[in-house]
Amino acid sequence: MREQGFLSDEFLRQLISVGNVDLLLAITSHNNSKTIGRVVRAVEESLLHNFPRERVALLNVDGGSRDGSNQALLEATSLAKADFFGSLRTLRWITTNAGGGEAQENKLRNILAAADLLHAQACAVVSASLENPDPNWLVSLLTPVYRDNYDFLSPLYSRHKFDGLLTRQLLYPFGRALYGKAMRELRGTEFAFSGRLATHCLSKEGWYNNGSEAGTEMWMAIAAMSGPFRCCQIYLGAKSQASSSTGVVDVIRHAVKGFFWCLESTDSRWLHGVTPEPLKTIGPDHQVSSGSVRVDRKKLFPMYQNGIGQLSQILGSILDPDTHAELVRLAACNEKEFRLAHQLWVRTCYEFAAAYHHSQLNRDHLVQAFVPIYRGRVYSFLTKHRSSSSDEMEADLEELCQEFEHQKVFFFERWRTKEQGGS
Repeated sequence: MREQGFLSDEFLRQLISVGNVDLLLAITSHNNSKTIGRVVRAVEESLLHNFPRERVALLNVDGGSRDGSNQALLEATSLAKADFFGSLRTLRWITTNAGGGEAQENKLRNILAAADLLHAQACAVVSASLENPDPNWLVSLLTPVYRDNYDFLSPLYSRHKFDGLLTRQLLYPFGRALYGKAMRELRGTEFAFSGRLATHCLSKEGWYNNGSEAGTEMWMAIAAMSGPFRCCQIYLGAKSQASSSTGVVDVIRHAVKGFFWCLESTDSRWLHGVTPEPLKTIGPDHQVSSGSVRVDRKKLFPMYQNGIGQLSQILGSILDPDTHAELVRLAACNEKEFRLAHQLWVRTCYEFAAAYHHSQLNRDHLVQAFVPIYRGRVYSFLTKHRSSSSDEMEADLEELCQEFEHQKVFFFERWRTKEQGGS
């Protein structure tokens, strides 16, 4: 098999010794010594009570932790080992180091290869960074795939109204317009998939040209939406996750680059138009939490202004003259009057995605130039919705989704034909 070429000999040895399984549960980790023990115990508890007769393999794919995460995992598993081997006679732990730090590309590729080689019917992935893991999450993730024959299950979380804005303002409405499915979380760290989808994803060339390195979880979700696979999403509730060392700008760049690459790798699917299909949702499709999110709104507007000014030449090579001129005009506004409206935001997103496709300039530079515009959009959003209710924000999100839908024809034309900006 082609995937064997990137798996370590020790990892292959462990997989071969396990044999076939019904379920594969993978925990991804990188310097999570403080939380991984709780995640392991929650996972084992869920398996003990909900899948006592299934053949199960537990897999830890680590990103090269240096804080004792591996030892913390071993200590946590030993606490329940006696009980588990009584009920789960075929349960086995497998561990491997995929490297790459917090990045998921190597981790997910190892998980997919394991699912394929073990002939797992269903696989769930959870992050070791969860601070308060709920054992019910695992059964919620696995059951629709294992017992109801879904191929991909995306999570839904309750969020503060100012949390997850990159997802709500870009990834969800853009993806919904192109792929016809209202999958709200394209970058979930907890998700589940079938063995059939794992094998399909491994066969794609993206793994071998490094294109998927920009966002593999998102790529898998989009691969599921783009192919003949049954997809659904499930509400998991509030998510408490340990802080990451990855900076906000790096997160934005990583996600945007990954999303644009996903569009390019699947354009044969969406470029001629996709008929919208209902996506089964288990539980509420959105929920606002009561927790607090600290956002320094005042810093965002000057960052937008500075970025528009400093990157004028680059933006002029990416955007239509009218689009660029409008963004420049907004940069000269009083901050109280500044609004980056739906129509301009959608057109800007579409022009950036098309420019990425046509490689009008270095792609990393292009994505970097998108960051200040995103900051302006977030500033506008926060100003507009300071006092908005959940229903009002949901209505506004639906308007944004409709605007992405409305401008699709423009995007398709731009995607097919390379155009040079200039202002």
